[in-house]
Amino acid sequence: MTGRTDANARLEDARLFLEAAQTIDTLNDADSYADVIATLAVHAGIAASDAFCLLALGQHSKSENHADAVNVLKKGGGDSATLSRLLGEKTKAGYNVESLTRAKSTKCIEWAKKLLAAAEEKYAQQ
Repeated sequence: MTGRTDANARLEDARLFLEAAQTIDTLNDADSYADVIATLAVHAGIAASDAFCLLALGQHSKSENHADAVNVLKKGGGDSATLSRLLGEKTKAGYNVESLTRAKSTKCIEWAKKLLAAAEEKYAQQ
């Protein structure tokens, strides 16, 4: 596979994760869904960032260390600050006993949308 083909696959993942997050957000207004929504948004942002890096650098971070993914995105000229904010919510949403608020899960969707838009723009430019 080429970088562009791999980027396209990661873009599709990002779109689907984001669509799922937005669907749950729309259909379920209970606070108990905040962690699920945020987790899906985080995965959307990661996939979008991977696509951006594949297009910009021909590679993406495969490390389990979040800081590595942020650094690779920064190296590629992407929005590393937004990815960092999004990844900061991953552990809270996925592993903490206390749930995120709906306001925070909404922010996660916004951040994921921003990262996806940047990756789609990068894809369209190439």
